[in-house]
Amino acid sequence: MAVQDRVPWRGKTAFGQLHSMEAGVRRELLADPGFSVSSLVVRRIPNGVCLEGVVRLYDQNTEVDSVARRVTGVKEVQNHLLVCKDHFGTQHLV
Repeated sequence: MAVQDRVPWRGKTAFGQLHSMEAGVRRELLADPGFSVSSLVVRRIPNGVCLEGVVRLYDQNTEVDSVARRVTGVKEVQNHLLVCKDHFGTQHLV
């Protein structure tokens, strides 16, 4: 029996699909021009994702949760992002 035949998580499995959702959320957040995120961690939770990291807002109207919900399957977002002060010197809640 070859090694790949014994590995249960190869190919298109639920495990791979979970990672694709997390990768999709990460891609959306890093591409949005309204803010920048560093030390971003995206974890899968039931019905959505949990976000951790540091965010710097450039656009006061940007909502990180709605950006994450653009990804198919994300219905719930637990936002644990730390908000840095923007270039105006004010702090905003995400």
